[in-house]
Amino acid sequence: MSVPFQDEARTRLWLWRLTIGFCLIAIVLGAAEAWTSRFSMNPDGVQYLDNATAYSSGDFHQALNSQWSPLYPWLIAAWFAAFRPSPYLEFPLVHWLNFFIYLLSAAAFLFFVNCVLQRIPNTERAPPIRLSLVLIAYSSFLYCSLDFTTLAYVTPDLLVSVFTFLAAGLLLRIAAGAASTQYVALGAVLGLGYLAKTPFLFLGLLCLGMAAALTRKQRAANLARWCLAAATFGAIAVPYIWILSNAKNRFTFGDSGKWNVIWMVNGLPYYNWEGGPSDNGAPIHPTRQLSKNPAVFEFATPIGGTYPPWYDPIYWSEGAKIAFHPGDFARAFVRQIQLYGYLVQHRQLPLVFALANLFLLSRHKGGIFAGLRPFWPVLVLAVTPFAMYALVHADGRYLAPFFVLLWTTLSAGLLVSLDDSVDRRVLFSVVTVGAGLMLIEALTVTSAAVPARPHYEIAKRTQTLGLKRGDAVAIVTGDLDYFWARLAGARVTMQVDFGDPSCPNCRKLAAEWEKAKQILAANGAVLVVSPCIPGVVDQPGWQQLGATGVYAYELRIREK
Repeated sequence: MSVPFQDEARTRLWLWRLTIGFCLIAIVLGAAEAWTSRFSMNPDGVQYLDNATAYSSGDFHQALNSQWSPLYPWLIAAWFAAFRPSPYLEFPLVHWLNFFIYLLSAAAFLFFVNCVLQRIPNTERAPPIRLSLVLIAYSSFLYCSLDFTTLAYVTPDLLVSVFTFLAAGLLLRIAAGAASTQYVALGAVLGLGYLAKTPFLFLGLLCLGMAAALTRKQRAANLARWCLAAATFGAIAVPYIWILSNAKNRFTFGDSGKWNVIWMVNGLPYYNWEGGPSDNGAPIHPTRQLSKNPAVFEFATPIGGTYPPWYDPIYWSEGAKIAFHPGDFARAFVRQIQLYGYLVQHRQLPLVFALANLFLLSRHKGGIFAGLRPFWPVLVLAVTPFAMYALVHADGRYLAPFFVLLWTTLSAGLLVSLDDSVDRRVLFSVVTVGAGLMLIEALTVTSAAVPARPHYEIAKRTQTLGLKRGDAVAIVTGDLDYFWARLAGARVTMQVDFGDPSCPNCRKLAAEWEKAKQILAANGAVLVVSPCIPGVVDQPGWQQLGATGVYAYELRIREK
């Protein structure tokens, strides 16, 4: 059996071939995922689109938001300014923006991998180590980026991947001795990472701390360079913190962390919280509840956006406090550990298989720690988000780049610890099987069926009924998202909740609908859109919107 790393020259050729192959596969799979998901949308995505609209229109009062970080909306606003899409083309166009950000993340990842390869000791064992390492790293990137992060989500997580890989690579460069420009680059990357997503602020401070530790042996020479990194980071992060704090009349660098504890640990509702339990405080300016049976909420002002309760949930929930109940945090911790196990077991077992075999092949287990030592900054950066989210809430898309860092650094440490007694053919077989299975998983992810797009038909049907851009509409709570309202240019200003939709008391629902109808009409809604709720949508006046299974009721459209 011939192996591709019998000498340095042949290894370089194979590294080049693998990198070209990786780039081609990454481009094809990324483009396929962007294409198949081009009409899909998610609740956070609508808010980012609304936030981009506020920035592009100069409405900074509405744009400055302590829940949604600004960099992604800025990019969307610039992207739309360049292409000027119609409302019905906004969703596909933002997915192609995701595709280009994904390509940037692939380029940043290649920079990181190159920095790791440069830290491999230049010995006779270097060729097989380098080739094995890139096989594992490339396959982990493809799967984690296409499944965990995924181009279907309109969120800034792909941007976080870009800055994570760049920061990891620059830390390795600094550990090896870097010029002033690379310190400045690190500061810029960390600052932009914070503008992409608030939790990156803590990762940025961590990276600056590790950079200081890496340069402590040459204090006089590198102190000024480290100060350049810190100053660059501050020059990007501090102005936004100052502007945001002034806009909110209190110091804040972003509130998503606190409110995720309130929502995900204490269990308070995302929307329409009217107060309670008592140790969680009370809202200062909640959405306005106009009725209890049925529950009718109004939120037309002062917050903008397609769906104001989620455009600025911090405003509506202001006054809430974290209740420090040990049981709540213990349950959250158990949920996150179960999630971490699922994310590994779900489709990353081939990487576990490869690393477990490398561990077994290593005769000197103590050498593994020595092999990991050159990569300790990346390893610390990789595990920190898992610890950060462990007591609150995590999601695969939050952790995708950190999984890649973890697999890459662990495999590098294990490979470096192997001695000459390990047969290169065995090593090649183990790594190839693991990487090949991960590639199959990535291909499986991108071959998923094209999602349905009922929100397009709902938007068109409501416009056929006479709905105009800027009109106020009401929605009935159920299994229906409000993405259609963004397409139609409408604003959801009221919401009705009839409780359990399977309630057999249809007479009660009919009476509640008559009551809700009067309230909605009196408060400016021109149209009500509802999922199929028997006892409600079978009342006179409701119209089914095509084959969507969604119904609409006109309140004032005909009068306009």
